[in-house]
Amino acid sequence: MSMKAKEYVIFSEAVETGINTGWNRAFKHSDMSEEVRKFLDTHEHIIKENIYNSVTGQVCEYFIFDEIE
Repeated sequence: MSMKAKEYVIFSEAVETGINTGWNRAFKHSDMSEEVRKFLDTHEHIIKENIYNSVTGQVCEYFIFDEIE
């Protein structure tokens, strides 16, 4: 019996983890106004989703995954 990794799933989770880690580090020690913080909190999901789509789209321009799930 042999197992094959779900490459795209692993890649996707790594990108998502990297985005979340980068997001948390980017704003950890920043002194931003309450207005900016509120904006980022309100739009965090959309911002992260666009980063995710851009990164995965660029990688998929150069690599072919056997199965995309």
